[in-house]
Amino acid sequence: MTAAAAAGGHGFKVLAPWYACERGHFDRFDPSAHAPALQKYASAEFVRALVADPRDSLQFDAEEDVWSYPVPVALADRGPGRARFATHQLVRTRLRKLYQPSHERFYAVVVELFCDRPGLPRPQSAEGLEVGFVMRRRHVEMDAPPKVLRTLSRRLTSELLAAGGRAGPDTGPYLSQARDVLWADLAHRTAFEDAHRGLLDQVDLKKQTQAWMAGAAGGRWRALGEPPAPGRPEDREQELPMWRLPARSGDCAHAAPPPERSLWFGVVPTASADHDEQGAPKLDDRSVYELRCFVRRAPRPGHEHCPVQTSWSKPTEPFRLAPFYDPEGTKNRKISITMPDFRAVAARAAAPPGPGGVAITSPPGSQLSFDPGGGTPGGGSVGGTVPRTCTFALELVMIVAFFVFSMFLPIVVFVFQLWWLLALRFCLPPSLDAAAALKAFFDGTKTLADMGQAETDAFDELLGAKGAGARLRDASDAFAQEDLDDLVDLVTPPATAPAPPPPRPEPPVNDPLCEGG
Repeated sequence: MTAAAAAGGHGFKVLAPWYACERGHFDRFDPSAHAPALQKYASAEFVRALVADPRDSLQFDAEEDVWSYPVPVALADRGPGRARFATHQLVRTRLRKLYQPSHERFYAVVVELFCDRPGLPRPQSAEGLEVGFVMRRRHVEMDAPPKVLRTLSRRLTSELLAAGGRAGPDTGPYLSQARDVLWADLAHRTAFEDAHRGLLDQVDLKKQTQAWMAGAAGGRWRALGEPPAPGRPEDREQELPMWRLPARSGDCAHAAPPPERSLWFGVVPTASADHDEQGAPKLDDRSVYELRCFVRRAPRPGHEHCPVQTSWSKPTEPFRLAPFYDPEGTKNRKISITMPDFRAVAARAAAPPGPGGVAITSPPGSQLSFDPGGGTPGGGSVGGTVPRTCTFALELVMIVAFFVFSMFLPIVVFVFQLWWLLALRFCLPPSLDAAAALKAFFDGTKTLADMGQAETDAFDELLGAKGAGARLRDASDAFAQEDLDDLVDLVTPPATAPAPPPPRPEPPVNDPLCEGG
């Protein structure tokens, strides 16, 4: 009797779930079924939906759910209106991108188990099985002359833009991003490699798959097969659990319930507070990751001396994680805050103070003392011999914070000429009268330098800051006449906030076992 048979019999095939095969028009014997399925959701309650019906998930969008990087856009290549102030454009690769929970996106990995025997029959029982997955990092070290990296990344950028129906820029990504760009796309295809073999031969590419090894001293990424670090022999690869999806009744409308499937799911981590001993985060937005699922079965009673039997899946498609401030992710979540009502706060000031608020304690030698000087502090000191605790009403903190933000936003725009920042701000109701007056003013031969008090006041209203219109008039040399209408459009908020289209669900599919398949 073989060790596998003594340990519990056959091994397992860990494949994509049946509905992924149905949507892709292949069966469980096809190589396309070897990788586990990644599923996307737009609610933190996604596990409830997954358990209720694992087929119900969201489609991955060809535009938003792929990793992209910015490249400069020349002024002559920009579009009209608001697009005229976009100094960069995004180049989309073919590499999958997963968003963070703060972006209202959540992910699961799903597999279906089969017995590793001819015909791949379904297992009769899950008793004694441990199913889980690991998250691994694809690490690459790339050594090449800067000129070669720039040339390759520029050609790849042009090719990706052309695939999207856009013209390629004269420059590629910044050199600091060139390695990321090449690795992200070359991880997916070989056609580019064949076309540019001469340049790629000058690139020393060292690829390795790393596992997150955790122990009493913390975690660290380590190449597979690399021996443990001195003093850390107990380190083991971190494993994440998977749970079996319950059997469903009623899937077959006109037939008896199909034989029970062995479907398992796990929650994909897209954020982590873990760091290695060097202080580097476990997960970042620059690495390429993959998942691999496993099934482990302990030996049968009486064969405890036999080794544990483990069956592994193929890796999932590679993916990167979105940054916390990814604009395509942050647009999915809106946070609404109402400023304190000055009238209500003033009325409350007449009453005795309550226990609520923000209590801030300043230790000895850490207390700031200064003369406000009418808004321009001229000096101060640090002192204090005993701890001092001050309690501020939460309303006061919010009022001052919003004042500072409102004061510095136009300063940042003007000092650094970041006009596109104005496209990220809009107010409701909009100042349509002010915008209409400015459009009428600039429809003739008027320029920014010709603006009078009425026009500068109109810009003050649109920009939300006193004196902003006068500053804009003084910076008139930075704008050509044809830019004026575009500038007005940029600072004019829409009548209503545009709502992004909802993500599309995956198409429904029927279980082939309902028909005796």
